[in-house]
Amino acid sequence: MDYIEISAKTIDEAVAKGTAQLKEDGKVVADTKVLEQPSSGFLGIGRRDALVRLYFEEAPVTEKVAATVNETVAAVADEVTETVNEVKATVAETEVKVAEAVETTVAAVAEVTAEVAATVKPQREAISKEEQIRIADKGKQFLQDMFANMGLTVQIEKMMTADKITFQIHGEELGILIGKHGQTLDAIQYLTNLVANKEVAGHCHIVVDVENYRARREETLVNLAKRLASKVKRNRQKISLEPMSAFERKIIHLTLQNEPHIVTDSEGEEPYRHVVIAYKR
Repeated sequence: MDYIEISAKTIDEAVAKGTAQLKEDGKVVADTKVLEQPSSGFLGIGRRDALVRLYFEEAPVTEKVAATVNETVAAVADEVTETVNEVKATVAETEVKVAEAVETTVAAVAEVTAEVAATVKPQREAISKEEQIRIADKGKQFLQDMFANMGLTVQIEKMMTADKITFQIHGEELGILIGKHGQTLDAIQYLTNLVANKEVAGHCHIVVDVENYRARREETLVNLAKRLASKVKRNRQKISLEPMSAFERKIIHLTLQNEPHIVTDSEGEEPYRHVVIAYKR
């Protein structure tokens, strides 16, 4: 069973810290094991934190929510492209869990991304304020309809800059919108961009976030990269991370690009492409 190890001043603090970290990634604690008891030392000398190991598993998802997500993805696929439409039919015909549906959607999104990238013009004309407002309104309406179909009560905060529209989603129990390492959130963002920018003269990038998840995830990846780089320096053995999106891999690379004696590279093919951290003399 997979696990993480967390240290803190007390055992309770370590367990609470690890539980919160796993919750962000859509996981729940299955079991705990105390590896080191905390010690105050003598006159502050020799003090050490508690170290616990938390075994985890994927959080359960109800069949009702899974069915709703499948229906939502299917409805969006009708408006996007024939490729996503075929994915919709596959998802509708097979009774799968939300995790499997998300993987299928992300794979379809990757295919459509390649097709769109091949046809997108290298340069776009500057978008007018009126066009940006129209795109923002279409994107917000799409999200509102999706969440209503899922039976979710949310508040959508809209923020606009000259070249970007951000929708920050607020509400209770919204982990289902994030998915494993943000895969569901990335799929929702991609589909929102397609729908909102369809039949509009200009193009404006849309970011969809849930309770500032993306900032928290970036902080987690930065800390992970630094911790694993230190381990590579000590052991002088390379470490392969789990598969990540291109955006998350970029965070790892940028964090360690100036780290002495450390080199990073991406290996494998999507959706299994991952970062490798290695020692460099």
